[in-house]
Amino acid sequence: MIFEGFSTENKRLVQNITTSAQTLNKDIFESHTERLASRGGHFTADQLIPVYFAAIVGIPSEKSEHSQFRNMLFELREELIRSPKLLFYVENEFKAPTEEELSAFEGVPESEDPIGALTEKINIPSDEIRTKLAKETLPLFLKNLSGDELLKTAETLIVRMDRCLCTEAYSKDHSEIPVLLYYGEITQDAVTFLHFMSRLGIDVIYICSSKTPLPVLAKNNLEGRMQIFELSGSEPVSAYPDKPVRTKLSTVAYNASKELDGILYSGDTMFRDHQFEDMQSVTLRTTYDEIGILWHQQSKYRTGFEVHDNKVTIPTIFAKISGVKDGDLNDYWDDVKQKLSPYTRIIYKSPSYKKYAESQLGVYRQFTDGDKILIDKLKNSPYNKYSFLSDSLQLLIFNKLQEAVDSKFLLLPAEELMPMIIYVGTNIDREILRLLQKYDFTKDIPKLIVIDVIEDTFSKVECIQLLLYNLLGFDILVYTPTGYKNIETFVSDEAFETHTMNEFQYNVHIPKFKIPDSIPDPDGGGLFGKLFRKGRK
Repeated sequence: MIFEGFSTENKRLVQNITTSAQTLNKDIFESHTERLASRGGHFTADQLIPVYFAAIVGIPSEKSEHSQFRNMLFELREELIRSPKLLFYVENEFKAPTEEELSAFEGVPESEDPIGALTEKINIPSDEIRTKLAKETLPLFLKNLSGDELLKTAETLIVRMDRCLCTEAYSKDHSEIPVLLYYGEITQDAVTFLHFMSRLGIDVIYICSSKTPLPVLAKNNLEGRMQIFELSGSEPVSAYPDKPVRTKLSTVAYNASKELDGILYSGDTMFRDHQFEDMQSVTLRTTYDEIGILWHQQSKYRTGFEVHDNKVTIPTIFAKISGVKDGDLNDYWDDVKQKLSPYTRIIYKSPSYKKYAESQLGVYRQFTDGDKILIDKLKNSPYNKYSFLSDSLQLLIFNKLQEAVDSKFLLLPAEELMPMIIYVGTNIDREILRLLQKYDFTKDIPKLIVIDVIEDTFSKVECIQLLLYNLLGFDILVYTPTGYKNIETFVSDEAFETHTMNEFQYNVHIPKFKIPDSIPDPDGGGLFGKLFRKGRK
């Protein structure tokens, strides 16, 4: 009887086992016997070969950890050389097969069964088990190929395998599971070879400090066998470390502190101050009454808050309040007052008298290529006015410019869109920059309140500013007692919510508001506060 989820096939001789980015440099040194013992000791070395197959892509984001990471790589290779395991090391690329190596495949193209003829070319003189595994595995990699592509793929796989396994070094001792360590940039056919070797019972490790190979690894991850560990940072590939790097020595207390950090701050409830450097915002759909409930909530308590791959998703409020509920301006201004906190900035809409010149926009076109902003070029240009900010914050701002383009929320002519966005994005007010610099993405959200009581609609610059600030994680409310058109002139209504009240008020006088030193008591704007509220002067 066959049950769903179970197979009657014999257990595979080669079995992938899992590790982690933190423990791989230790796990890889487990002996074949230790791996069998940890599986209950029910198998012998010729019955089961448990192997690791993993990729570490990127580097730690903290510069203080770069030296430690390079020292880990140096020690990994040195210890593998000293260990009983045979190490096959490749850096950046495999050498192409030579004419002599390819001569072994003469006559194969004329064969009626080229895959069978190619399989017969496999012979690892000192290892019957892996010879059998290679002969069983090769056809799996060739079954969807034909002609020259089939022949070239097979030649490449067999020649590279022979260079590793048909050698004097391998013939002397292969009682331990060998290790193939590949470092640097990688091509699709090299990824295929790593998968091939893994299926022959070889530990395979791929390491690259740059994240550029990630798409190739993901696309060619056959059956998901390769564990891919993506670190938070990235840098261009340099030579594999050949000596230790001078670094700081961690004390016992420091290490204990880092371990405690890992326990306390690796979940989704407790976070270190400014733990994250990257974010994305999502606009909440709320009722009008919910805005008052959510407004002063820290981001981590809002519905939709999430941390994934060191990137924070921040649920934000982006809304226009059109009109005045029941025409009661006292309640209206009290509502504004209750929204004020140390994280709030108020903007009073005034006539847009400052215009930009077309020539002023033209200089920004050099930083565009189609619908892409050339972020690196912009960051390294004289037009980057944010060089005093951290690199991570500069990149966050520039990435949000691209997000503003990609969002399709701005209703601007195509020829004007990108230079306008770059112009606005490179001229952010210093007060806003300071709020951004202080912004801890898991805590209090910076806020903008716009009060618009005039007939002038919002300019293109003002609309781009508001959308950009929303993408940067700000809560934004646009109070419009007149009900007149403003933000929707150049911003799609898909980007924000509109709450329309039952009356409109004109010729409105705006009271003077003062930013408080602390978040107001929520009862001040509730029923209790309203019952005992003094009249407004």
